[in-house]
Amino acid sequence: MTNIIKNNPVFFSLIGVYWLFLGVLLLFTGYEGSFLLLNAMHHPAMDYPMFLLTHLGDALILTPFLALLLARKNPALVLYLIAIVIITGLLGQFLKNVIFDECDRPLKIFEGIAHVHTVAGYKLYHNSFPSGHSLVAAAAITACFSGLAMNRTWQILTAVAIIIVSYTRTYVGVHFPGDVLAGTIIGVLGATLLTKPLYLPLLKWTNNFSEQKRKRTVSILNAIAIVSVIAGTYLIYSSIQ
Repeated sequence: MTNIIKNNPVFFSLIGVYWLFLGVLLLFTGYEGSFLLLNAMHHPAMDYPMFLLTHLGDALILTPFLALLLARKNPALVLYLIAIVIITGLLGQFLKNVIFDECDRPLKIFEGIAHVHTVAGYKLYHNSFPSGHSLVAAAAITACFSGLAMNRTWQILTAVAIIIVSYTRTYVGVHFPGDVLAGTIIGVLGATLLTKPLYLPLLKWTNNFSEQKRKRTVSILNAIAIVSVIAGTYLIYSSIQ
């Protein structure tokens, strides 16, 4: 954990500042007030881009996209990426559907009370905490630091990607900032803490692959990624019809 943070100070500093901002916002405006403040900041020209960006946090979109980019170079990292998304995703779903199952989303909370800006008919009402898309985006992107050396520019870009994808969840009206904060914390910490016990053994295992087995593994990972992207795109399209 320490090495990942030491090697990527810009990334973790920016994420830390983002968490601090959300924490202060929640402290001074409240759980519901913070949502109304951020959700009110919208523009028609930004609606469609935000709608597209918010679905980058979908496990069937972001994970296979990263897998296609990384499989040839580091199949162990792709296996770790998949494992991290599954592990943190299951934790998020357990929290969302069991522990905090009574936490409704903004559209339900503010029904008949205040206007909630939504986009493209994308409306959800229940199981708000934590934000699953924010969690997946944070976990998947942070996991990449386990096997890739990133310069200052890439650290900034990846941190901004997590911030933007998680922010869109509030922009499109489906999550409170507190949901987003919790999701990103779980994702970042999960991917960071599991590097040593999970990624390093996977790396050692795949390094012992023969060239033929390595190529076969890469082909399988790419095939799974392509099918996942197609399935994810279809499910997203179906959900807004």
